Amino acid sequence: MLFNFTKKTFFRPFALASVLLPVLSLYQPIAHADQAPLSNTAVAEPTNEAKGHLMTTLAKLAFFSADFSQKILDGQGQVLQEGSGTLAISKPNLVNWKTITPDETLIISDGNTLWFYDPFIEQASAYSLAKSIHNTPILLLTSDEPTLWQQYNVIEQSVDVDNGLRFVVMPKDASSQIKKLTLSFTETKTNDIELSEFSFQDATGQVSQIILGQFNAKNKPDASLFTFSLPEGVRLEDKR
Repeated sequence: MLFNFTKKTFFRPFALASVLLPVLSLYQPIAHADQAPLSNTAVAEPTNEAKGHLMTTLAKLAFFSADFSQKILDGQGQVLQEGSGTLAISKPNLVNWKTITPDETLIISDGNTLWFYDPFIEQASAYSLAKSIHNTPILLLTSDEPTLWQQYNVIEQSVDVDNGLRFVVMPKDASSQIKKLTLSFTETKTNDIELSEFSFQDATGQVSQIILGQFNAKNKPDASLFTFSLPEGVRLEDKR
């Protein structure tokens, strides 16, 4: 996939890559700027207990929607760009990821196809979800399928925040473009679980940090969010 790397469109390739990179065959990222580096904190070994705890935690989130802010950092920790948008997820395998600033982009999983749409360049790309889900860790948020989870190791980290949980997910496949996915959860006063942030680290050390706000796991996202119709005049790259 070709991108325009002018200043105006600089955020697009990084924003798309940072969410579902292996599908794009680019590169992806991890770790929140305010948390300790994973090299120092992820000292525990992966365990089935940690994986089971993460699966149990995610099983409590059948669906949710949220606003997000995103930072893209290089391997030295320098911020390349910032953005914001909205996210909606509904199991199984439904995603709507809309970047609003600095430029609009849209990623939709309708359960069968992953759609990437960039209104600025009037281009959409379509990828098979079945071919993508096994090497795209973020899609673990949308699936409770045990065979999918068998392809990942999980470490549970201690956190300083009360009622907080943090997990590091690592593909067993050494050739995976994404090396780590970190998921951080908080427990509300009503004992509900919220996904507060997640982040990625790619093979080059580049980092994408996504912090969630206005988290809503009470109201199921509208089904229309998970459908995509090719706008008139938009070029389609069909890679399914």
